[in-house]
Amino acid sequence: MKAVASCPGSCGELIQGWLDDSQKLVSYGINRFSMAEVSLKETSKTGHLKAEEALRRTLTCFDLPSEVSSRLSLTINSDLPVAKGMASSTADIAATCQAVAAFFGKQISRDQIIEICLAIERTDSILFPTLTLFEQRTGSIREQSGWAPLFYVLVLEPDETLTTEVFHSTETNRLFYQQRKQFIEVHQRYQHAVKKQSLKFLGEAVTQSAVLNQNILPKPYFSELLKFQQYFKWLGINVAHSGSVVGIMLETVEEIKEAMRVIQRSKLSEWYSKISVHHSFYGGVRLLEVGRNNEKINGCRSIQRVGENDDSTWIDEPLAKAGVQNSAL
Repeated sequence: MKAVASCPGSCGELIQGWLDDSQKLVSYGINRFSMAEVSLKETSKTGHLKAEEALRRTLTCFDLPSEVSSRLSLTINSDLPVAKGMASSTADIAATCQAVAAFFGKQISRDQIIEICLAIERTDSILFPTLTLFEQRTGSIREQSGWAPLFYVLVLEPDETLTTEVFHSTETNRLFYQQRKQFIEVHQRYQHAVKKQSLKFLGEAVTQSAVLNQNILPKPYFSELLKFQQYFKWLGINVAHSGSVVGIMLETVEEIKEAMRVIQRSKLSEWYSKISVHHSFYGGVRLLEVGRNNEKINGCRSIQRVGENDDSTWIDEPLAKAGVQNSAL
């Protein structure tokens, strides 16, 4: 018997800053995933301590005895780098919650998964089906926009790492608080983009948030990247506000090829050693498989196969025709 679930990661945040009485953020998922598999066999340590804690908390959520965990094997297979601002921990935790629940034939809601995530660490808003303003520490604010904008993102990934726990401190909170007036403008631009459902306005808000973050967690070669963005009229530049990755938001395949050429010929490539092409993704946590030995259990509407109900033809076909690989380069 086994259950497999997946959750997308992110490329940093679209916006993040101090709003009202705490930090808020808006994340977006990308088509890069963490998968959790739960099976009944000899216990094997995954090395993913947060996912293992999620397993135990999910058992508690359904009033299942804690000793059951000693009979379960949890395997995490992730395409998300750790400690770079790509929501790897959130994805691991959320996928684990769904896999554990499915293994025991339970239905688990998004809110239940979010509560487990929040009990373990600060959490991104990648679990929602549309862009959502989220209070990452307590989840007290969950303002869903109703808009799931589709765009490409060129992910620039350096070797540098930074854990969320190390980043968030009294000092960084103070810095975010000092920017609260400027972030109100960012938030207003974001709201305007949502109201108009405009990628152009969204890119403006996102880039403004990234510029503010340079005073908190500066990204190397950001000024050069900003000049490229302004010259080539890319949608925007988004960053991991508590990590090291940077995203270039683009509308067309032609822009992807152009942006890759520009980055690879510049000093940026010396720092951002990995470049990957992805697209925005709002599928949230998905149950991929529930099976007993080689037999898959059907008849449950919540069960989805890999790729089921995931219409990515809007991006994958143009990429294929243009000869651009939708993966790490």
